[in-house]
Amino acid sequence: MRTCPRCGLLIDAEGRCYPGCTGPLATVRCGGCYQLNLPDAERCDGCGHELGLEPIAEPDALLCSDCGVPFSAFRAATGLLRDCVRCGGQLVDHALLRDLLERRESYGAAAPRPPRRPEHVDVRVRYVRCPACGQPMNRKNFAGKSGIIVDICREHGTWFDRGELPQLLAFAESGGTARARQQQIEDEARSRRQAEVARETARRTSVATMASSWDARRARLDAVKQLLDLLSRISG
Repeated sequence: MRTCPRCGLLIDAEGRCYPGCTGPLATVRCGGCYQLNLPDAERCDGCGHELGLEPIAEPDALLCSDCGVPFSAFRAATGLLRDCVRCGGQLVDHALLRDLLERRESYGAAAPRPPRRPEHVDVRVRYVRCPACGQPMNRKNFAGKSGIIVDICREHGTWFDRGELPQLLAFAESGGTARARQQQIEDEARSRRQAEVARETARRTSVATMASSWDARRARLDAVKQLLDLLSRISG
């Protein structure tokens, strides 16, 4: 984490340490992860890549659901990142988000760093409508245990409030997404084992029930035979 050049406190994703600080806003956008950095930064504070040519924003037809202003769109090979200059919210295409997470995870594996101290985010529960289709987005804790609550539209992407995307990328860099995938694999394997045990238990129960039914039927037949033998002896 960088420190504020004016007061020395840790800065957040916007380049400020606290609301009243007059330190510079982060204005230089990384072309690798799209995180904003302070004007004097040589490398991205998010992914560590050297800052060079900034990605060029394109005008976008979609409006921010919160602010009603047009997004600035950043185009990558795998999709679009739409950024609201007013509130800092971002709508990220699913394919682009996967690419960003995979690259950040690879960087963390090559040059591991300790998990970052969580920055302040607005934790109030609210429901966001997708800027593209207008439908309510599904809120979820990304990767199950990241602590980063995002809003997802199945068709159009993931919505991040200001500062949430850098936190999620830092989570990936520290190995969080890899651990979440491994946990999912283990959970699915455990579910398959439990289902197999349940099927085997049901099969054995069915076999035992059939055997018990046959034993009961045979006992009834034996009783009838004994009764017929008794009647035959009496009548004879």
